[in-house]
Amino acid sequence: MAGRSRSPKPRPGGRSSRVRDAVFSAVEALLLESPGDLPSMAAIAERAGVNPTSLYRRWGDVRRLAGEVAVNRLMREHPVPDTGSVRGDLIAWASAVARAVSTRRNVLLLRILTSVPPERTAVQDPRDLPIGRRLAELEAMLRRGAERGERVPSIGDVLELVLAPIYLHGLFLGPIRNPSEVDRLVDRALATPSGP
Repeated sequence: MAGRSRSPKPRPGGRSSRVRDAVFSAVEALLLESPGDLPSMAAIAERAGVNPTSLYRRWGDVRRLAGEVAVNRLMREHPVPDTGSVRGDLIAWASAVARAVSTRRNVLLLRILTSVPPERTAVQDPRDLPIGRRLAELEAMLRRGAERGERVPSIGDVLELVLAPIYLHGLFLGPIRNPSEVDRLVDRALATPSGP
């Protein structure tokens, strides 16, 4: 009987994706075990079962790695919505962010994000920073609204007038729990005269 040629089944994401998932899980676990302490690359590599040189080659340093972990979790748990209006999108997104910063793990990750200093280069595209992918998603959301003919705030106004107060509360004052407060922040951003 002639043997069938068997092609290996494709593995979603492949080895690189599995390594990244193991590394990200290791970072989160170590942060929860020692809140306030950024784990070393060696500790992360040992927990993830990978070679430390692989981490340095891919992420450069532990701060950049931790920043990517934080953004990855925020994007996975709270994707940018598409409700049909910019106001609806911003309220849904900002409400999800406000809920996210009510958990201990996410507050720890947020503190990591705020501790990752920008690289001192002459000109740097914000999309190259850990938060860059999130900014690109928000810009796409605002662009959708502009294409529908809606009045839209600039990305800077969204960050300054919506995101910053939510994160400030989460880090220092406790999360925003009143939905009308999130609506107020969004409406303030929408009332600004600038556009994207």
